[in-house]
Amino acid sequence: MRNTIIAGALGVAAVALIGTRFVGPIGLLFLAGALIVVMVVLLAGGGDPAAVRRDDPLRFVDVKPAPERPRAERAQPKPAPAPSGRALWDRATGRHDTVLGEYAAYELDPEMLLRFPAMWDFSSPKVIAFHDALEHAGALRTDEYPGDESAAEYAEAVTDLRTSWYAADRYARSTGSDGLADEDVRDLDRGLKLYRHASSSVAAERAAYLNQVVSTVDKLVDRGVLPAPPRFRAELEAEARKAIEG
Repeated sequence: MRNTIIAGALGVAAVALIGTRFVGPIGLLFLAGALIVVMVVLLAGGGDPAAVRRDDPLRFVDVKPAPERPRAERAQPKPAPAPSGRALWDRATGRHDTVLGEYAAYELDPEMLLRFPAMWDFSSPKVIAFHDALEHAGALRTDEYPGDESAAEYAEAVTDLRTSWYAADRYARSTGSDGLADEDVRDLDRGLKLYRHASSSVAAERAAYLNQVVSTVDKLVDRGVLPAPPRFRAELEAEARKAIEG
């Protein structure tokens, strides 16, 4: 196709050159037209679709993103199995023992008892709630695993006990001897000082201090300031006898 067009254009040009001898400037016009046709054909690729196709360096090409690879499914951690009734019971007994141990400091340590008598302030709802929960949990406790239903009931009681214990402990420590009569406050202070003197004394002097502590505590018990009888009272009397015997 391309060669045919070129040949035709050259033929027209030849005829135009010959015609110039006869027609003058008109022949020159034909010659110019033929040359223009040749130039267009050469530049356009002679009608070859492959020749006229050019990549446009400024053309924006829509590049499709590569398809996303499916993400590997992450291994989801399996939910922890619910604790068995036996596990709940074992944990509850441990927590129960912790509360009993912390509360024992008030009952067995004379200094704690004399510094924080509000632990037995039964006008406080927090103290009442703790002692009620203490009794309830103690009634449900067993030496052997009691079965799922009873274990769940016991575990719930211990949860209530822990909550009420923390509230009562905070109340006792923050209150101290506030709200007590002046006479009660003086006896608490006196008993505490006597106990500290006894701790740093020996033999008969220690026994004398301990006996005075016992006497002071008895007065406070009689007035309802301290529980009756304090668990440590018998121990103080035993220590006083031992100090005298040497």
